[in-house]
Amino acid sequence: MATKANTDTVGQEAPEDKTGGKRTFKSELGGGEFYPDLPKMPLQVVLNYEYQILDAVIVEGFEGEFGESDFALILMEEKDGKQFTTLCGGMVVIKKLRKAKAKDLLPLYGTIVKTEKYYDIV
Repeated sequence: MATKANTDTVGQEAPEDKTGGKRTFKSELGGGEFYPDLPKMPLQVVLNYEYQILDAVIVEGFEGEFGESDFALILMEEKDGKQFTTLCGGMVVIKKLRKAKAKDLLPLYGTIVKTEKYYDIV
């Protein structure tokens, strides 16, 4: 369950690091790209095949063409060791990835499937 961000500090200056520079997400975590050197696979290519799920990032509240939604950026590995990334906006997939990350369970083997009504990871 998502929690509401603390807005008490909105507009305040970020704390400075020991070198006197402003600390930002970019300075602390890098450029923000999700494994930029790896190939990106469309979800439709990944469906119904088992891969090892190595990592995932949940992007919450993304403003898109059809309004606000969440999606997952997923790092996957084939049996031969080749890695790639894909993304999935299925709520069930996101929920399961969020739980797996919270419990520090990754990597796990999984297959993303599409049922009549939604995407799932099994």
